[in-house]
Amino acid sequence: MTDRGSMEVVGGELSSHAGLAPLDELLAASEHIAYRLDFVRGGYDFISPRAAILFGVTLAELHARGLHLLRERLTLEDGERCFSEIETLCAAAPGQTQSHCLEYRVRDAAGNLVCFSDSMSVHSDAAGQPLSACGIAVDVTERREHEKALRDSEEKYRATMDAAQVGVSILHDYKFSYVNPKLVEMFGYREDELVGKLGPPDVVIPEQRELLIGKMQRRAAGEISAPYELTGLRKDGSTFPLLIMGRPLAIGGRPTSVGTLIDLSAQRRIEKELKDKTRRYAALFEGAQDAILVADIDSRRVVDANVEAELLFLRPREELIGMSTAAFHPPELSAAYGEAYARHIRAGGGGPDEMKIVTADGDIVDVEISSNVIETADGHRLIQGVFRDIRQRRKSEAELKLAARVFESSQESIMITNADSIIVSVNPAFLRMTGYSAAEVIGHNPRVIGSGRHPAEFFAAMRQTLNAEGRWQGEIWNRRKNGEIYPAWLTISVYRGASGEVLNYVGIESDISERHAAQEHIRQLAYFDPLTGLPNRRLLQDRAEQALVGAEREGKRVALLFVDLDHFKTINDSLGHSAGDQLLSEVAQRLLGCVRRMDTVARLGGDEFVVLLGEATLEGTSEVARKILEVVGRPCQIEKHQLGVTPSLGISLFPQDGGDFETLLKHADTAMYRAKESGRNAYRFFASEMNVAALERLQLENGLRQGLERSEFVLHYQPQINVANGRIIGAEALLRWRHPQTGLVSPGRFIPVAEISGLIVPIGEWALREACRQNRSWQDTGLPPISVAVNISSVQFRGGQLEENVRSALSDSGLPPEFLELELTEGIVMGNADETVEILRRLSAMGIKLAIDDFGTGYSSLSYLKRFPIDKLKIDQSFVRDIVSDPDDWAIATAVISLGHSLRLAVIAEGVEQAEQLEMLRLQGCDEVQGYYFSVPLPADEFAELLRRQNFTELIQQQNMKGV
Repeated sequence: MTDRGSMEVVGGELSSHAGLAPLDELLAASEHIAYRLDFVRGGYDFISPRAAILFGVTLAELHARGLHLLRERLTLEDGERCFSEIETLCAAAPGQTQSHCLEYRVRDAAGNLVCFSDSMSVHSDAAGQPLSACGIAVDVTERREHEKALRDSEEKYRATMDAAQVGVSILHDYKFSYVNPKLVEMFGYREDELVGKLGPPDVVIPEQRELLIGKMQRRAAGEISAPYELTGLRKDGSTFPLLIMGRPLAIGGRPTSVGTLIDLSAQRRIEKELKDKTRRYAALFEGAQDAILVADIDSRRVVDANVEAELLFLRPREELIGMSTAAFHPPELSAAYGEAYARHIRAGGGGPDEMKIVTADGDIVDVEISSNVIETADGHRLIQGVFRDIRQRRKSEAELKLAARVFESSQESIMITNADSIIVSVNPAFLRMTGYSAAEVIGHNPRVIGSGRHPAEFFAAMRQTLNAEGRWQGEIWNRRKNGEIYPAWLTISVYRGASGEVLNYVGIESDISERHAAQEHIRQLAYFDPLTGLPNRRLLQDRAEQALVGAEREGKRVALLFVDLDHFKTINDSLGHSAGDQLLSEVAQRLLGCVRRMDTVARLGGDEFVVLLGEATLEGTSEVARKILEVVGRPCQIEKHQLGVTPSLGISLFPQDGGDFETLLKHADTAMYRAKESGRNAYRFFASEMNVAALERLQLENGLRQGLERSEFVLHYQPQINVANGRIIGAEALLRWRHPQTGLVSPGRFIPVAEISGLIVPIGEWALREACRQNRSWQDTGLPPISVAVNISSVQFRGGQLEENVRSALSDSGLPPEFLELELTEGIVMGNADETVEILRRLSAMGIKLAIDDFGTGYSSLSYLKRFPIDKLKIDQSFVRDIVSDPDDWAIATAVISLGHSLRLAVIAEGVEQAEQLEMLRLQGCDEVQGYYFSVPLPADEFAELLRRQNFTELIQQQNMKGV
């Protein structure tokens, strides 16, 4: 039945009761349901029409069976409860009327639950059974729904607050009136200790309470403020960072505020961890050993780079940021690298891949790249590339390959053992050196090649050094497979792992058998003369000092004989060093034959020998000296030459001539010089006055040095005359020394000292340059051009600088080379003739003239003589001096002139002092002459005047007339 139909039915029923009292009419018209129920009959005596509409029945049905209908429509729970309460109420006061309020739910005609609040009065009989009830039932459905919604909302809010992870509170008069569990937990109080007793100022540190109260007052006054951070104070006194937020709220018209209190400890910890992570990432990023670039995936442009990237790409970070990743690839590889880039992005990263990059200076660098894709918090995607420079790795790989090749091809033996000294590898050189195969030694201790020569202490010390220094080297004796023991130089290195543990020992060994032999040879060289096998100066001194100690102890004498060969230099220069060496070896053997086995014969060097006689006497020493003169002076056959050489001896005696070796040697040397001065081939005992002569020689040498520095040397010039016409065609430059104290020093006095001391080289170079300069000066003044002859010593000739000095002297002076003549002794040109030919040819090629001086005094070979590019032979004055009275000298001079002409050489005679000498030379066809007969050597200015006059023509013509 519809509500409209119900209303029509109910309206009709009401019309039939038009006689109702006014109160009943009022109740009938009310929205509430008024009723009077008869429990005995089970029906309503009266009920508001609203009930019929609610239940969808007629009023008649309600009057007749209302109680039954009510039971049907009540919910099961509410029906049992309501009737039970009525029965209980009646039983409590039988026969009385009781008021009671019931609340129940019934289902309306549509099946919906409707909630009523029923205020009734119940009348019971004497037995406590309900008889009747009347009341008004008010529809409270909407109110109950609002209340339920409010309860639900409150429960949800409370559940939310209780579950909140922040502290939530409601404040009244700055005190907590509500706190959620999190706030209780946060401060460590019980809820009852907080609510109504404490407020926010009580849970912050004391020094911040006034600040908090001020903020709360301003907020209550309507000021809007941001959350503020303070330091929270727990019940146990501990503190923590606290964030407080609040807003005013009115509840029931009473000023209230809601506060949110947040423990920031976790947030601060997270922030710190984030900062730490950020710092760690930055440290890793910047401290990485590899270059790192971070690029935006979409734009492919760099957004960040570390320091290593700056070093690898040779660009500052500011320049790298913003660059396209394609800019780092060689153009020809861009397509391939672009595909790799896309592949890495699709896979979320990749690598390691090897690729090439281009640096700022255009270099191509091999790198290994790994990448990973990074997604930022805002969803932005980046790609991080890690570039490892593999140039060093490539180099190391190459070095490893090289090391392997070196290991295999090394000529030094290499053996590798493990930490337990068990051989794990050997190279081919080891196998060759020891004679073992690899299978015979690998897996064994190195003792397999031990010689047994070294004691246990040797290897203990080796092990100690290896442990302390990681390296040992030294000499060791090993044994080959065939049993041969050999010396080796061994270097052992320790190779350790990352934690310092020993991994391997590597031994590198060289066979030093040849070195040992060489050392023995060196020892021989250190104490013996390599040419003659005699003791050298060092061994001589050692033996002499021992002899002196014994002689002093026993009161005996020791004699020292200094032996020097006369004119040995001439033989050496004439026949060459090979002949000279053979002669020295022969002399050494002859000296050994002159002394006892207990005596010592030593060679100091050159042609100097020393004989040491122990337990010497004057008579015995003299006898040995005479024997040496006789034996050494005998002729000997050297190559094809019969040579005779004589010795000069100087003798000093211990103790009267000196108490030590050096003094005795010096005095013997001094005595030897006195023997030479007395005519050679003699011996002299040292006398104290001989020191004066030795001192004079030393002073002379020092004077020569100073004279060279102070320009004390001058040249005098002796004219050379053409025999045919008497004209001056040349001049010989003769060295003179103008000493500041003693005046002119004789060349015969200082030249030998200059040659012995070696000063002849700088003096001779000065003479060459001065002669060239002077000759050019004469020509520049208009004098007739002539040649100037300069004497060259053997030291200059063999010194290696002669050609350069000649070239320099000609160049600096401007003298044409055809006006320079070099005079070389016969001994110079015949020494090492093959070498001499080459030097003379180079000198001749310059255009200068070459003459052999003192010809006939040495040992010339005609076969060599014809090969020399010489221009002139010079007859020595020793032959010219006596040609008038000595047939032999005359024969020699004639032979030299004839030989020279046969070889198409000019011949000049020196030392012409008499007209008879000139005449005889002229008759034999001698081309040129010089000597005192014409002029003594003259200073340059006087010679210039002589050259200008040319006054020898008449003298020569007169001589020629005599011949006619």
